[in-house]
Amino acid sequence: MPQAVPPVPPAPRGGVRRRALLGGAAALVLPLLSGTVAGCAAEAAAPARGMPALVRAIAAEQDLIASYEAARAAVPGLAGEIDPVLARHREHLRVLRDHYVPGSGDRRHEGGRIPSATARPVPPGWGAALAALRRAEGEAAVARAADTAKVEPGLAQLFASIAACEAGHARTIPGEPAAVPGESGAPGLQDALAAEHAAVYGYGVLGGRLTGDLRATAKRMWEGHRSRRDALLSIMTADPVAAAPAYELPVRATDARGAARLAAALEDGVVPPYVALAGASSPDLRVFAADGALRAAGRAARWRARAGTAAPADAFPGLPDAALAPRPVPGDR
Repeated sequence: MPQAVPPVPPAPRGGVRRRALLGGAAALVLPLLSGTVAGCAAEAAAPARGMPALVRAIAAEQDLIASYEAARAAVPGLAGEIDPVLARHREHLRVLRDHYVPGSGDRRHEGGRIPSATARPVPPGWGAALAALRRAEGEAAVARAADTAKVEPGLAQLFASIAACEAGHARTIPGEPAAVPGESGAPGLQDALAAEHAAVYGYGVLGGRLTGDLRATAKRMWEGHRSRRDALLSIMTADPVAAAPAYELPVRATDARGAARLAAALEDGVVPPYVALAGASSPDLRVFAADGALRAAGRAARWRARAGTAAPADAFPGLPDAALAPRPVPGDR
């Protein structure tokens, strides 16, 4: 029986990266990623093309870090809640800065001057401060997804992964989903479709373990995955991968808490193929893929909150390792 969320081996690096979640539920389908990343390497853009978007990403991380540090200092008892989030943002900033100057070249002449960090005002009170930070995270996630259209494919994958991480912090994502792009033969579409097939099946199973508002929530998310599945089918030029008759689920949903854990695992599993697809050549497809990744991550975070389980420590969910390291481009020294 196919697995809805097959296990993934742990990442070799230490720090905040972690691939294993809920019995190996951090990834659904990864067999074709190496081809996707190789394709990205062949499509590196001129350095000036993505520099403004990269600067926006760096500035946003600086501002989020400053905002969290201000909230931590101003609101007693908030440190335990936000310190793990701060660690992820510092890792985002470090990697983005690595891309800012792959060699020793000066990027400022390309429109790449990085502004100083600006902290958001911190409302008084634990709940109000946390809500304000989550709103800032949601806005940053949506902005990074939009900017995947303005950078080269490897950097777009990094942006999509950061957006997913920030959406997990935000839980609720502002605005409407991204528009469905035009037809494409990108190989990563098959992985995303396979992930959606599994999510549709899994939600069908867990819905029977829920009642009331939670059941209604699960039904909306099930319908959302069906809509995403149908959108992928509508744009594929190749023969689509078929859904399996049944899937081996990573969590046994015997009660409401187990159903919430299963839903979180299913959503986490949708993130990696969408992050990989954000490395496609079409800008519209990149945005669609990044949007799929961040919305799945936000849903997963909400389900984890229901289940009472910890958030994953990985600062770069679903990101191929090759996308972490900047590739020199013409003009770098």
